[in-house]
Amino acid sequence: MHKKEPGVAKSVCIAAIIAGVFMLFVLVVILAVSAGRGNGESLYDKDDPILELDVDTFNPAIYGVNKKISFQKKAHFVEFYSSWCGACIGYAPTFKKFAKQLEKWAPLVQVTVVNCADDKNMPLCREHSVSSYPSLRSSSELKLFQYFKYNSASKDDGMKYSGDKYDINKLAHDIAGLAQADAQRQNPENWPTFLPLSDSTTLEDVFKSIGSTPYLAIVVQDSPSVIAWSNLINYHGNNALKVAYVEQKHQIALKFFSDGGAHALLFSNGNAEPMWKSSSPIEKWLDVQEKVEELIGDKIAARSPTIQPVNAAPVIAAPSNPLNNQFEVQLVDLKSAMSYMLYKEIPRREEIRDEPLAALKQWMHTLKKYAPGTTPMRRLFFRLDEWIQLRSVVTANEWTAKVDEIQQALGNPLPKEITWMACAGSKPNLRGYTCGLWTLAHTITVEAYKQEKHNTAFKPVIDVLEPFRAFIFHFLSCSECAQNFTKEAEKNQLHLVTRAEDVYAWLWRVHNFVNKRLSGSLTDDPSFKKQQFPPKSVCPDCYDSNGEIDEAKALPFVFKYYSNIKTDPAENVPGYKVVEYKEGKTLSAGQRHLNPKFQVHAGKVDQLEANEKVKNVLDASPQRTWKDIDGYDNIPESSRTHWYFIWLSLIGVALIVVYCKYRKNRSKFWKTFYYQNDFKL
Repeated sequence: MHKKEPGVAKSVCIAAIIAGVFMLFVLVVILAVSAGRGNGESLYDKDDPILELDVDTFNPAIYGVNKKISFQKKAHFVEFYSSWCGACIGYAPTFKKFAKQLEKWAPLVQVTVVNCADDKNMPLCREHSVSSYPSLRSSSELKLFQYFKYNSASKDDGMKYSGDKYDINKLAHDIAGLAQADAQRQNPENWPTFLPLSDSTTLEDVFKSIGSTPYLAIVVQDSPSVIAWSNLINYHGNNALKVAYVEQKHQIALKFFSDGGAHALLFSNGNAEPMWKSSSPIEKWLDVQEKVEELIGDKIAARSPTIQPVNAAPVIAAPSNPLNNQFEVQLVDLKSAMSYMLYKEIPRREEIRDEPLAALKQWMHTLKKYAPGTTPMRRLFFRLDEWIQLRSVVTANEWTAKVDEIQQALGNPLPKEITWMACAGSKPNLRGYTCGLWTLAHTITVEAYKQEKHNTAFKPVIDVLEPFRAFIFHFLSCSECAQNFTKEAEKNQLHLVTRAEDVYAWLWRVHNFVNKRLSGSLTDDPSFKKQQFPPKSVCPDCYDSNGEIDEAKALPFVFKYYSNIKTDPAENVPGYKVVEYKEGKTLSAGQRHLNPKFQVHAGKVDQLEANEKVKNVLDASPQRTWKDIDGYDNIPESSRTHWYFIWLSLIGVALIVVYCKYRKNRSKFWKTFYYQNDFKL
């Protein structure tokens, strides 16, 4: 019995160590997967014939630079989009329809998307100079759009599309033209020639050239023969139908048509009489496809093109908190809007200069004076304004580094992780940043009126409203949203705002106009419908007997509403119960919390910054840093829990090893005690 004890103890210890190491390994894997997640929900799914690329798969697919990830060489027509962008959400159904029409083009030209709202794709989008959405690019070399041609080697092979992206018929024709130019320059392997039949070629010659292929389609069109090129791409590789085309002067065209328009013919192999010929000029390439499918669709069943799996960004659930109220101004939302603006929106372009830089300087100066938030938050904008005013050009890396430097010096007043409370949508790509940006603008206008209402030199347009409009125009990545806001500013006569009280009243009116225009659109959150503010549920006295908003009553409410910035935490903060007793009886009981937050708008920061400069000059070691009082809560609870668990796991493994050593030594001691002749101490 005693002789077996060392082996059993040893086995138990080994099993315990293996179990501990395995638990630690599993946790590390979970953390790695969690770290790789983005924060954007894709607007496209696996049922759409669209290839979604990210920072890991873009270069292998477009440039073929990574041989470990295999992609077929082809051209790519790419939409760079942002999943929260209202214009992108509105355009998604159109792009899905377009991709479905071009589904058979995939072996030659692949419809592709990249979600720039996913944090991991930020470097990719910045590298390709994508600063507004939706941005369309494709893979060939025309000065029309960023189109990545067959065998693209770098971002310089992409050009921005400048046509009407809503005219998907012309969009397809344009892509066919790019593919034809690509074929002429590079002669890609296994691509059609895109050349018309020679003038001497007869119909019989064509029949002979297609061999046993049962059907032949001939398109009649002079250059640019976009309808013919589109159908060449569409039916390329189909073993039951071949497509050829001729120009108007060709003998085949003259035999069947005389009006000089684009036409099409469908033949069965060897039969000189067409099964079908167009009775009037054709304007769309789809007209040919629809007729072919109607007559012989079941006989030419084309092979379905292989499309690589959609690498869609994982869906991150929107924060769910039944206590959240849509109609509140929360400091959490303001912080997240500021953080997203500083870290995501502004550094989207590689360099900021000229008009965009001038707009950024104006906006930073406005934020310096009127930004809402705690003292560290407002000191952040004070220092950013001082720095940016002296710059003639700013790179994305310089901007991000400066924001990080000031953040660290002030104790990280803004979070890196974006969290929405009152601005949370029913889906991650709804509301969020746009809601936070509107809220930030409203609080700024209200604060400006508070400070400047007795200042006769205050100019609402120059000091507040125009800097906001210019910032939106140059830096809001939803380009259509930015352009629409400028149109609203002109429509609502921004230049005529002169009174101090109109600084917040004007923005409130414009916001209601925008809500009315977008109500019921695809960008409208079904759980938080766009409506006129304030709604009757919040301010019943703000409406007259006809059910219309009474501005005389609504404006004071709006002023008070955006003055009341709530500091509710995104998650419940641990607290402790306090009970007061007197003569053995309970007088009161309440809940209190540790680590109180900085107050919102607690004094001006100008003097604080001036004092800081004086101290820096006098100190032998001028670098002063704040303890991360306001930033500690910005560390995600899940991250803290993960690291605690890792340390506990390591400690557990160490204790198991110590225990095993102890068991082993104890066994030797007792064996030596009982079996002195067999063992030595």
